[in-house]
Amino acid sequence: MKRQIAFTLRFDPTFYERVKAVSASEGRSVTSFVQEAVAKKLDEDDAASLFQAFTLVGDDVSETSVEFARDAQREVVLKDV
Repeated sequence: MKRQIAFTLRFDPTFYERVKAVSASEGRSVTSFVQEAVAKKLDEDDAASLFQAFTLVGDDVSETSVEFARDAQREVVLKDV
C-alpha cells in the first residue's frame, strides 16, 4: 500500500453532514469520498491546462512546442489504457 499522509480538514458542520451522508449512501468512507473529489478536480484542472496549451499551438510559432503537444496527446491517449 502507498504511504499516506494524515492531515486535518475543517468543514462547516452542515457541509460535513452532507459529505458524510453522500459517502454513506455510496457505502464508502468520508476519506474515500474526499480523495475522489480532489482527484477529479485535479484531473479537470489538468485537462483545462492541456486544452489551453493546445489552443495556443500555432498562435506564436516561436513558442510552439511540438514535443509538448506530442507528449500531451500521448498522455491523454494512454491515460485509460
